[in-house]
Amino acid sequence: MRGAMSAVGAKSKPSHWAPRGAMRRVRHRAWQTLALLLVALMLSSCGWRGISNVSIPGGPGTGDGSYVLYVQVPDTLAINGNSKVMVADVTVGSIRDIRLENWIATLKLGIDKGVKLPRNAIAKIGQTSLLGSQHVELALPPDPSPQPLCPPPHRKQDCTISLKNSSAYPNTEQTLASISMILRGGGIPNLEVLQNEVYNVFHGRADQIRAFLTKLDTFTDQLNQQRDDITHAIDSTNRLLVYVGRRADVLDRVLTDIPPLIKHFADTRDLLINAVDAVGQLTQVTDQYLSEARGPLHTDLQALQCPLKELGRGSQYLLGALKLILTQPYDIDTVPKLFRGDYQNVSATIDVTFSAMDNALLTGTGFSGALRALEQSFGRDPETMIPDVRYTPNPNDAPGGPLVERGDRQC
Repeated sequence: MRGAMSAVGAKSKPSHWAPRGAMRRVRHRAWQTLALLLVALMLSSCGWRGISNVSIPGGPGTGDGSYVLYVQVPDTLAINGNSKVMVADVTVGSIRDIRLENWIATLKLGIDKGVKLPRNAIAKIGQTSLLGSQHVELALPPDPSPQPLCPPPHRKQDCTISLKNSSAYPNTEQTLASISMILRGGGIPNLEVLQNEVYNVFHGRADQIRAFLTKLDTFTDQLNQQRDDITHAIDSTNRLLVYVGRRADVLDRVLTDIPPLIKHFADTRDLLINAVDAVGQLTQVTDQYLSEARGPLHTDLQALQCPLKELGRGSQYLLGALKLILTQPYDIDTVPKLFRGDYQNVSATIDVTFSAMDNALLTGTGFSGALRALEQSFGRDPETMIPDVRYTPNPNDAPGGPLVERGDRQC
């Protein structure tokens, strides 16, 4: 009875319900198609590089007065946009963009207004946590420059940290890889072998090692004492190299001319060998004759020692004596003044005093001193008279005498 009634009820529904369900299905399919088109458009867009590269409003380095700083890095280490920029562990900005400029990875950083950096500031990419979060660290070098980095008006060439001032800390992967290399075949099993070899080297050689260290200390001390000489030698070498560098054309000409000369020597090698052989034969003959005359030659050389010694003692008078050899009895310097054409200029001083005549004529006779006494009787002062040769030492023996001292016969 109930089944019959449901069949009658179904047959009694109005026919306008069928078009309404079809319209609902068409509208649902249209929304699905539109959503798929939007997703495909977003995924195939060239400007979309992930949600991490979307700028965060109000983030570090985006406020009023912030400026842009460019950092050239050798490797980005998969750092993402919006990563923190830190100075002394304080967040002062964020990464706005990562791009490739002239085949160099360049980070575009947004820095807060109050951050001041020197011109030679350094940048490093570090890892914030073990999970892989990374940041850019800006730090001062050992010798900060007085010039500021990125001064107003913030031009790009003044706001760039070059590649030579940037680097990266080892990340977690590199650290774990290094530890793994050490623990697995990194040489730890060889430490025992190395320890045994070091023990074998030092065992039983304490005295030798101590002596070596003593010599090394002496060598280091002497080397330290001669550091001025070493520095002088280095400076002299530098001056020599500078001198040679200034004459590069001469050196080039020498290097160009030497090969033909070497070739000439190579071509005349037989002649050089014959010359060397001839010199060797001459040496043998000379040695033969000198060996036979060695005894007399030794005696002659010993005999020459005495005259050469006396010649050395009289060397101060040698030049003066040479002036009289060819022009005796006149000095060679006075000859042009002495002879004038066919006559000779002579200047003479004749002493005819009684004391002089006594020395010249009566010396050695029984009347020696008579004329001198007669001159003194006339009132002549003995101090102004010529000295009496009877009481005057031999000029050859007198200190500072006019004649050269005689040579030693026993030399």
